[in-house]
Amino acid sequence: MSQNTEMVQQAYRYIQSGEIQAFLSLLAEDILWEMPEMPNVPFGGVRHGHQRVRDFFQSLAEVQDVVEFVPEDFIAQGDRVVALGRFVMRVKATGKESRSAWAHVWTIENGQAIRFREYVDTLAVSQAYTGP
Repeated sequence: MSQNTEMVQQAYRYIQSGEIQAFLSLLAEDILWEMPEMPNVPFGGVRHGHQRVRDFFQSLAEVQDVVEFVPEDFIAQGDRVVALGRFVMRVKATGKESRSAWAHVWTIENGQAIRFREYVDTLAVSQAYTGP
């Protein structure tokens, strides 16, 4: 297993245990954090830097609960690690659940993530945020 894969796996362990400050230590200060834009979803879009990633996790916690978040497979080549997994989230305002497979593409440089991009079923997520 590559060092980059080990770093990404550690990142997920930190996220799952709520250790956001430790998670941020794995990211470059000027990390490019890319989530798809989704109608009705407050946490989509592009962010730069630690503070904006911290804001992302805070926003996420305010609007939804994690029912299930499972990284399943890791594929590494060069400076990239692709993580494949699945999630179930419950939107607090609507009580609806969204579920999707996901792909995360991490770019690693000098032992830190410099870019993160998520691919997800945007329709499923957006629909969970639409009225009761």
